[in-house]
Amino acid sequence: MFVYDTGDFSQPPHPFGLKDAVVEQILWPNSERLIAVFRQNLKQKFSKDIHDWSRAISMKWDGSDPVVLLHDEWALKANLSTTIVDMPTEEPNHVYMAMWETNAELNGDAPLAHDAYYLNLMRVNVNNGLAEMVLHGTENETQILMDGHGHPIGRIDEDSNLHDHLFFGTREVAEFDARGGTSLSFEGVTADKTPALVVRSSDTKGMTGLYTWQSPGGVGASLFANSQYDVDFTRVDHSGRVIGVTYADDRDHTHYFDPAMENIQQQLERALPGQTVSIRSQDATGATFAVEADGPKDPPALYLYRPAAHQLVQVLFAYPNLTSADLGEMKPYPYTARDGLNIHAYLTLPPGKEAKNLPTVILPHGGPEDRDRLRFDWLAQFLASRGYVVLQPNFRGSSGYGWDFIKAGDGEWAGKVQYDVQDGVKKLIADGIADPKKICIMGGSYGGYMALAGATFSPDLYACAISFAGLADLAKQFYSGSSFESESMSVWERRMGASRSDTKKMDALSPAEHTELVKAPILLLHSDKDVTVPIEQSKAEANALKRAGKDVLFVTMEGDDHHLSYAETRIRMLQETEKFLAAHIGK
Repeated sequence: MFVYDTGDFSQPPHPFGLKDAVVEQILWPNSERLIAVFRQNLKQKFSKDIHDWSRAISMKWDGSDPVVLLHDEWALKANLSTTIVDMPTEEPNHVYMAMWETNAELNGDAPLAHDAYYLNLMRVNVNNGLAEMVLHGTENETQILMDGHGHPIGRIDEDSNLHDHLFFGTREVAEFDARGGTSLSFEGVTADKTPALVVRSSDTKGMTGLYTWQSPGGVGASLFANSQYDVDFTRVDHSGRVIGVTYADDRDHTHYFDPAMENIQQQLERALPGQTVSIRSQDATGATFAVEADGPKDPPALYLYRPAAHQLVQVLFAYPNLTSADLGEMKPYPYTARDGLNIHAYLTLPPGKEAKNLPTVILPHGGPEDRDRLRFDWLAQFLASRGYVVLQPNFRGSSGYGWDFIKAGDGEWAGKVQYDVQDGVKKLIADGIADPKKICIMGGSYGGYMALAGATFSPDLYACAISFAGLADLAKQFYSGSSFESESMSVWERRMGASRSDTKKMDALSPAEHTELVKAPILLLHSDKDVTVPIEQSKAEANALKRAGKDVLFVTMEGDDHHLSYAETRIRMLQETEKFLAAHIGK
């Protein structure tokens, strides 16, 4: 992490870091100190398994005088406490944090699976890291609702039937079913003098927008909604209050509720046409804004914008050695699936090559509730720079197109979701863009599953497949032998169309159970400290492919996580990918 003096970027930055940890979040409670949240995957003291490890550290802006927030709390030993839920401007020396504690604290034991957990609200001094309890949570509490001024206004409890209960004070005002996930979520409060609770909710057509919450009565007035696309995420101010929204058609668009902020956004978009423009932060007076922008052929850059002086200055550039000539054209490539469903997709063409009969990489996204869009994509551009056409389809199950589109992918991982991708491949061939004998499918996480499933269930379509951290054996991933139910597990059961006890259905969807069908060579890449999709998934796939006598190469990325957080391993992943593609579909 580096801290620059925005008044003079010619001065060297102040570095600060923790060995082998990455910065997940940076906040400024006041003008003298910042808070950095560091994350790393490590073996926990009470377990042989690898777990997420994180700490919130407050320091002066030059990196001096660091203190760990909540360092005086027992729960920090169990690594359960880094979530900052409120940072009111009225209290520049304090933040409010949600802290999980277990009843094991009473006797000093390690937390066990059957221990009760309580979500407490803590007021933490950013100068010394010491905490004081504001509210002791209930056993079922999952979320604390704050007003942006240091005052708790409500909470959400979840019962054993996975029903969520909304409380304002001590009064329950709503109950809703959270099994399988829900399009209803509580995003915070508005920045008005009388703050309103903001919820994300679907309309009658299944499109997700932002609304105020009326009590009693539920969802109230619309703050923002689009008839074709979901709200992507909310924009918040320094204190975490909701001030705007972002959604995407082909590109990301940001809208602010305050006319002055909306005017700033519009000025920036006019100054950087064709790019996705995001205001990352601003000073207390609104005189200077930190702005990030990127486009399909414009790598991410950081700017300082001073509206009064009409001055927009680029201060940092993500890929300083890349030029526009190095990058491929990225454009929408819509098509219709075999059952009539409209699929949004994006095509990146290799620079300097005619889009005719070219080797091609199909690059399905992860999630599955995620989506691709028109903006700079480092992996797609890397592949294009090596001479490959890249197709990124937003298959059914992707987010952004409504709740019904998401649910259309449920239970169809090896069926209609695969057909959506296959139909995109067939269009590329029919349009004369792709060489039908030189098509590879590649993806990470759920995209890695899509790559393995494609090579398994569409064995004649692909010349090779590459999976990074992909799911391969669903029963091994999701069945633990426990009867404990959670909202997260219910979401995955909905997505798979199978309960975790239905191992027969999960096996039917699992590439590792059907490796005899595979014809193409497969490259497996996996980080050994991945806690999202453990490396055992790729090991199971590799072992099954070897038993079936198939062509497989398994590469372990040592020391990294699910997100390829470190440059060295990301570079190695690209090097292994480049060699594999060159051997099987390249020249």
